[in-house]
Amino acid sequence: MQRIRVDGKFLRAGDRRFLVKGVTYGTFAPDRDGDQYPALATVRDDFAAMAAAGFNTVRVYTPPPVSVLDEAARAGLRVMIGLPWTQHVAFLDDRDLADSIRREVVRHVRALADHPAALMFALGNEVPPSVVRWHGPGRVERFLRALCDDARAAAPEALFTYVNYPPTSYLDLSPFDVCAFNVYLHRENDLRGYLRQLQSVAGHKPLLLAEAGADSVREGHEAQAAITATHVRAAFAEGACGAVAFAWTDEWWRGGFDVRDWSFGLVDRGRRPKPALAAVSRAFADAPFSPEDRSRWPKVSVVVCAFNAAETIDECLVSLDALDYPDYEVIVVNDGSTDRTGELARGWARDDRRASRGVDAPGCRPAKHVLDVANGGLSRARNIGLEQASGEIVAYTDADVRVDPLWLAYLVQPLLTSDVVGSGGPNVVPADDPRIAQSVARAPGGPTHVLLDDRIAEHVPGCNMAFRRDALLAIGGFNPIYLRAGDDVDVCWRLQARGWKIGFSPAAIVWHRHRATVRAYWRQQAGYGEGETWLALKHPDKFVGGDMLWRGRIYSPLPFVRALYRARLNTGVWGTAPFPSVYNSGASGLSFLPTSAGWIVMSLALIAFGALTHWLARDASRAALLIGCAGLVATIVRCLKFARDVEYSGARLRDRLLVAWLHIVQPLARLRGRIRGHFAAPSELAEHAAATTVRWLPSIGRGLALTAGLRLDRRFWTESWTSLPALLDQLVTALRRQRGAGRVDVDEGWSQSWDVALPIGGLGRLEARGLVEEHARGACLVRTSSRVRPTGGGIVGIFAMAGAIAAAMILEDAGRTMPSLAIVLVCALALFWTLRRIVLASARMQAALAEVAEANALILLDEGPSFKPALAGVAAGTLQASFVIAIGAFFIMTAAPTVWDAADDYFPSHQPQQAAPALVSKPIVVSPVPARATVTARSIPPPKSAPPHGKALAPHTPLRTHGTGSPQGERRRT
Repeated sequence: MQRIRVDGKFLRAGDRRFLVKGVTYGTFAPDRDGDQYPALATVRDDFAAMAAAGFNTVRVYTPPPVSVLDEAARAGLRVMIGLPWTQHVAFLDDRDLADSIRREVVRHVRALADHPAALMFALGNEVPPSVVRWHGPGRVERFLRALCDDARAAAPEALFTYVNYPPTSYLDLSPFDVCAFNVYLHRENDLRGYLRQLQSVAGHKPLLLAEAGADSVREGHEAQAAITATHVRAAFAEGACGAVAFAWTDEWWRGGFDVRDWSFGLVDRGRRPKPALAAVSRAFADAPFSPEDRSRWPKVSVVVCAFNAAETIDECLVSLDALDYPDYEVIVVNDGSTDRTGELARGWARDDRRASRGVDAPGCRPAKHVLDVANGGLSRARNIGLEQASGEIVAYTDADVRVDPLWLAYLVQPLLTSDVVGSGGPNVVPADDPRIAQSVARAPGGPTHVLLDDRIAEHVPGCNMAFRRDALLAIGGFNPIYLRAGDDVDVCWRLQARGWKIGFSPAAIVWHRHRATVRAYWRQQAGYGEGETWLALKHPDKFVGGDMLWRGRIYSPLPFVRALYRARLNTGVWGTAPFPSVYNSGASGLSFLPTSAGWIVMSLALIAFGALTHWLARDASRAALLIGCAGLVATIVRCLKFARDVEYSGARLRDRLLVAWLHIVQPLARLRGRIRGHFAAPSELAEHAAATTVRWLPSIGRGLALTAGLRLDRRFWTESWTSLPALLDQLVTALRRQRGAGRVDVDEGWSQSWDVALPIGGLGRLEARGLVEEHARGACLVRTSSRVRPTGGGIVGIFAMAGAIAAAMILEDAGRTMPSLAIVLVCALALFWTLRRIVLASARMQAALAEVAEANALILLDEGPSFKPALAGVAAGTLQASFVIAIGAFFIMTAAPTVWDAADDYFPSHQPQQAAPALVSKPIVVSPVPARATVTARSIPPPKSAPPHGKALAPHTPLRTHGTGSPQGERRRT
């Protein structure tokens, strides 16, 4: 029997897909040796009956004797070995118990891992939610991670899972190879919806339905058969790597007693088959899709656009030739390649690989077309493929991609089962990619998907997407201005602007080859940055502050992407919710600010300034060096943490260091591409941007107005009657769809001064309220007002800033220029960050208001700051205005004198010129000045290399003062 390997979202035995078609076995009463299995003859008969019914896997709950594994191998069955431990108690409170659990698990893994029938090990099953709540999810996750690490060290080639269930679905089980869940939902729609959610939990790991079934005592034999078969069919249709029916027999022993009031078995205690056995057997025989379903699938045209892809295109085309889909064609568009791409594609088109696919059914051989065109860019090539396509659905992939055999089958499922016009799937890194490519795959910036929920996407990657042909033609296809990147995002946004939806299929996977050199990765990210700039010109409403504003959530296993979000968990009253809810919102900007391009560039600029001006302005250069180095260290530490946390089996230290370096390189490459994109933007994009009024990007003046306590008022007019609750509900919905909005607060009746609020970094809130005035003939005047109100933390920050101002002024007066300058720069950065958060919050509020206005045909009459704030906000406004005035005074009283003093001290030409004294032969004796003596115009401190007392200095030796104030500077400070 061949060893089972993980193959993307599925399992593989050798070169064939292995779908788990399993059934549970046990637990049984222990025998005299303590083994919880029937007599060996009974086991042999049971395994033979399972194999005859079409099962290939049996799941057991206790470590089996080697003789049981031998019987499974003789019957052609794989065994999913459960290793139970005392998870129903507070096991982490007893260190000896926790250590004994780890030792026992390792002992059983070492004893059984090499057996050919061993499929995988289940290291635990359903830790109760009360125990998880008692210990805390973090401690339980760390224990399970350590348990998996111990087992993997004992058997590196084995597969491991932990069998979870809905009450604890929030646990992070990413260290395990397979994501396994026990799920009992009898309604098919509920089950399918939850399986889609579990696919999001599983990410790029295979999802296994580890238990499913129904009780024949309560449901009846026929209902048990229908429910269990539905579980199996739904699992495969939703892209699971397999399903396990519970259970083989009604014989069930637990907790020291035979269980008599439940009968989940496919056969009874006497091994007589129930109707459920035949129903499950038919479902497994049809897996993953029944012949009836396949007969209804439409024709699909697969378009591959290639430019100088000779190294990868052959692998791509061979995988397309092996697709398991009844009716499809492949169109290769050779976009002016100068290497052997066209030659290889034409050779593949002439080759008959039908026999190599192992497919004997007629009509499953794809039609092959190769089109050689002049180089015109990716979008133009995709449009050419669209024109030549004859299928109802057009699927796109890239020449550096290898597709899964069932890729097309799963990719079209959302188009067949819902009202979407497009669909996409994930892309994963191939296990055989070279070392640098493996590191690149774990760096940020790769193509990924953005989901609005478990089944609807806002964006799907260009290497894995499909659309209805008539929908693409309705929007004019892809925009040909996008030469290298951005066309997939643009087409998704234009389809959604028509009111259409894009689906997502987590099982439609492709293996995407990543760049094999750091230089190639830099070029790719620069191209993506250029595409982002052009997208911002074409879709300004999708960008805020230069950042792309996704309404959905970016899904990626990278720690860098996970850091963009924070999870909020609701486990119900006292942790009793059977299906806990996990809410994701945007994390604080400070969490990923050190890895942004602006932070890195500013840190490098300060370091460069400090290094270049060290001889000219020593105190200022030291302050700049200190702050710049601190910022760069923060970036390096953050990137090293991302590299440490990334899943990278077999990685050496140099590999993780390369991943950290790529985290630093990526934002700089994107910035380089964005700058290039501004200068190389097509003329039609520049004209479109010039003709577009972007009202939702407030100016710095508006941000300052909000910071100073003023209100921003807007008035809208509509000829149709509307109500304030309806508008506010739409506003909240629009805000919550924005990734950058984070938490949205809604007044529940406790406040009279605001209706909706956006938190601003814990320092304040952007509060908005509305009013609908009813006028004649149903017309309405809609008024909105927004203002920034500081929170308690914001008020503390204001006073902390005031204290910093006072400290900087005291240090400056004492001549401590470097610490004063350091405080100047830190306060400036803090002020800039606060002002930017206020501007972005206002921008998001304005974008949501614009969306609500467009949906309700509201006409904007006017907008602007209000200079008559309500009495309730006078105190807060005065405090904020005082804060702004104090900041201005701070810079005038500290930064300006420091600069002037530097000019006075380091540039003598700025001082009045005096006639040079005549040279005298009498030597000048310089006496040392006491450390605390006042330095005047007549007293000069000794130079660094001062001679001994009484020695003479040459009268022409230049004398300079460093770090001391001049009389002009003293007068300015006075």
